[in-house]
Amino acid sequence: MKSSTIQLSDDYLLHVTVTPTLEGSFHLKIESQWLGAKDPHGRQTRYAVTLPERELFDLASTLIEGTAA
Repeated sequence: MKSSTIQLSDDYLLHVTVTPTLEGSFHLKIESQWLGAKDPHGRQTRYAVTLPERELFDLASTLIEGTAA
């Protein structure tokens, strides 16, 4: 499992996790966390998907290409 936390502002975080599955695919989950919320430790799942390795690389490539100037 690989996790990363991205701080978008002083009180808003994104948590990104990629976990291998038993079937050889990968589960991608993106959660948000607002530190000013009633439960500042709570997270909201914003996106979750299980993809084969090739499709996960295609998704990452599309994100990278989309930010190229």
